[in-house]
Amino acid sequence: MRRKNRTHLALGLMLTAVIAGTCTVVYQSGSKNVPNEKEFVLNEGDSIDEAMKTEEKETTEENRNSETQNPESKDPETQDVNTSQVEGERVMEEETEEPEEAENTDEAEQNIETQIKEEESVETQTEAVQSIPEVNFTESSLMQWPVEGQVLLDYNMDHTIYFPTLNEYRYSPAIAVGAGVGTPVLAVANGKVVSVVNNEETGLTMTVDLGNGYQAVYGQLKETAFEPESYMEAGATLGYVSEPTKYYSKEGSNLYFAMTKDGVAVDPLEYLP
Repeated sequence: MRRKNRTHLALGLMLTAVIAGTCTVVYQSGSKNVPNEKEFVLNEGDSIDEAMKTEEKETTEENRNSETQNPESKDPETQDVNTSQVEGERVMEEETEEPEEAENTDEAEQNIETQIKEEESVETQTEAVQSIPEVNFTESSLMQWPVEGQVLLDYNMDHTIYFPTLNEYRYSPAIAVGAGVGTPVLAVANGKVVSVVNNEETGLTMTVDLGNGYQAVYGQLKETAFEPESYMEAGATLGYVSEPTKYYSKEGSNLYFAMTKDGVAVDPLEYLP
């Protein structure tokens, strides 16, 4: 009887141990299979609050590590804000570059305009140089008549001739060619204007350098189109016949025309056809 009792007692203890072990295993496996739950392991002497604080720290560190490793996992709204800022900066840079491009364009246009003006100036100067006629009158050169008309007073430096208005005889260094008031006066040859002056006897008088010491003198003019230092070609209209001065009132309107060689009067008729 005692042996049977001992055997039953041993079997009961073994059965109790097996059941207790089975329950423990089942409990532990069930708690581990629950997802997204933290295991709170309490060491001896630790409180529940301390365990929870430790839990929070670990969670914070895991989140930081996750953000560091996956920067793209940030809040979409934050990414949108950052993207907008970057795009805004790009737009500002583009707008800043536009004025520089505009300034460069303006400078280029100004340079082109300046270059065009310089080229036009060079062309004008070239044309002016090309348009200057050759001033080279010689002893064998022939002139054209400044006006068509009758010679009222002839050239004569050897003998005196009669001047009707003055009612006297005197030397004549020029010829007086009769022409109506307003008749165009033509240049007898290429020349350069030396002076344009008012003279009491010959009225508005123009002196023109013909070259090689020869000069032509036109008197009793009006409305001259040339000034000193300007050039004229043969046949150009240099002015018009004016009313005669008091020295030629009886002779009537006429052109006073004289020639000199190195300052000495010469006969104009020797150079006219």
